[in-house]
Amino acid sequence: MAAMKRWLANLGAMSAGLAVSLLLAEAALRIAGVRYPAFYTVDLERGFALRPGAEGVWSREGRGSVRINGAGFRGADVPAARAPGALRVAVLGDSFTEALQVDEQDTFVQRLQTSLSVARSCALRRNLPGGVEVLNFGVGAYGTGQELLTWRHLARRYRPDLVLLTVYPGNDFTDNEPIPRQDRPVFLLDAQNQLQIDQRFRNTLAFRWRFSPPGRLIDGLMNHSRLLQLLNEAKNRLASRPSSGAVAPVASRASDRAWQLTDRLIGTLAAEVSAERARFAVISTSAPDQVWPNVQERPKEPFVQEQRLAALLAQRRIPYLPLAPVLQRQADHDRLVLHGFEGQAPGQGHWNATGHRLAATTITPWLCDL
Repeated sequence: MAAMKRWLANLGAMSAGLAVSLLLAEAALRIAGVRYPAFYTVDLERGFALRPGAEGVWSREGRGSVRINGAGFRGADVPAARAPGALRVAVLGDSFTEALQVDEQDTFVQRLQTSLSVARSCALRRNLPGGVEVLNFGVGAYGTGQELLTWRHLARRYRPDLVLLTVYPGNDFTDNEPIPRQDRPVFLLDAQNQLQIDQRFRNTLAFRWRFSPPGRLIDGLMNHSRLLQLLNEAKNRLASRPSSGAVAPVASRASDRAWQLTDRLIGTLAAEVSAERARFAVISTSAPDQVWPNVQERPKEPFVQEQRLAALLAQRRIPYLPLAPVLQRQADHDRLVLHGFEGQAPGQGHWNATGHRLAATTITPWLCDL
């Protein structure tokens, strides 16, 4: 009995010591101003999504001041009903659209809003004399399937006049491979070649834990505890370390099945957008290898995927703008680095502010001529 009391006393002392240590660490991190907001959270429909209300600085790549509104997409809060006479554009995409690496005003989405607002003789704004709203529904690591679900469960509520799907040629097509995923739904084509959604990710232990009451509690504490934020950031940085060496990254190639799914997913999205009496168009960004600073290290045929995508979209009569050829010419002419950040593998990764600026400059007149 005495031994049991001593053991319980020791356990209590250790627990108290651990609690005090954690509180001291939390206080020290707050005094030092250490803060790594968790910008993502679990989502029943899409697997994961941006965390509503999250705000802070993203520094894992580049450095961007970020705010996620109450609805769960980047930017200020926006009423679902648009202002009378205003043009509203919804942009769907992955991390190139989300663009946490730069400040909000430097993203191509916000630059589009500014340039469309002042564009003269813009046919897109005909009979719409009010302002312009370009809403950013991009989420990092999304493929076309999750972008379709973003339209269905979020962007559709905002009744846009135009939906712009942004495709990243580096991995969007491989993201559509019909293979089971632990963290997201997957789309498949059944025996009748009909589009089906596989939601088995909901049954994985990891998702069930994160969606359970204790898991949701810890997830909710992430934006309140600096210690939890630090541990989460360390884990994420370790998992997303960029490749070393100044060599051009190689874009992955997708299977024919993934291309079939891409075609069907885009066709389905276009049909659903049209049913809401909105217009639909597609653009594709550049991948780092296409605009790599050393011309000799670029692939011999850098725009093969754009050409294949253009053929699919032409059959569906969907307007399409491939940005990579235009950006490559501009980068070569002015000797610009469009991807990557100083001190963080220039040329690799996402667009920097220059890449976003050139993208918006290219997209604006094309949109106005739709």
